[in-house]
Amino acid sequence: MIHEFLEANGKLDPGHMLHVLGIHSLPGLDIHEPKLRRHTRLVALDSGPSLATVEFTDEGVGLSADAAPMDASELTRKIRAWLDLDTDLAPIQEAFSQDHMLAPLVKAKPWLRSVGYLNAFEAAATTILGQQVSLAAGRTFGGRFVENYGAPGPGELRLFPAPQSILAKGVEQLRERIGLTNARAATLFAMAEAFADRGFMAAGEFPLTRGELLALRGVGPWTADYLQMRGRSDPDAFVPGDLVLRRALDGTSEREAAKMSLAWAPYRSYAMVHLWASDSTPKK
Repeated sequence: MIHEFLEANGKLDPGHMLHVLGIHSLPGLDIHEPKLRRHTRLVALDSGPSLATVEFTDEGVGLSADAAPMDASELTRKIRAWLDLDTDLAPIQEAFSQDHMLAPLVKAKPWLRSVGYLNAFEAAATTILGQQVSLAAGRTFGGRFVENYGAPGPGELRLFPAPQSILAKGVEQLRERIGLTNARAATLFAMAEAFADRGFMAAGEFPLTRGELLALRGVGPWTADYLQMRGRSDPDAFVPGDLVLRRALDGTSEREAAKMSLAWAPYRSYAMVHLWASDSTPKK
């Protein structure tokens, strides 16, 4: 077993991080316990899957995992990257301190971090499954996807499906088992093919560029930009076509949002995080 405290570079905002993890958690993949400030899931390591639990404090996260001591370095590196624990937020806070839009948001919530994904294909697949549907519907599709294609692991949880597992069963089964439209199933299948062609493994980096994503049928600018931000963890990615972002910017157009974002470089992903967090519209 591994028991460590992973200190953040600065502080973090447990409520925000748990909110982000909660809205993206999937049945069979995650155990989300916000009242306990705790989240559990499997982490793919070179030696095999590890059941890991993170407990949030203002200073960092407590990590408990059923992994061997020899795996501690790999495991902690993945958790730190997933939760953005190594980013020094001080330069970002300073960069936004004079901005009329972001300064009050940063003052109210100074320790927001950009939570990513443990698995690059999980980022891509769940983004496609969540296109043009509510968060609840996206979680339903994601849960079915995990149940039908994910390998079982410790703690009665499953690993997120590998691209090869989708390709082995074909696009028709994907459509029928998950309940997708023909177009959505074809896009997800094409994404799996693209990942598999790059030899992607569960612990790999995001293998596709923005241009390669846009070349896939059914993948538009919003998806490509979102995956640049949350799949590749680019600190300067921006998603001008995002509806929640534009609502936070008082209904501005996509072109105007893109123009506004130039003032927030090279930390535009963190501007997105603050603007998303400022949205008070109830989530479905």
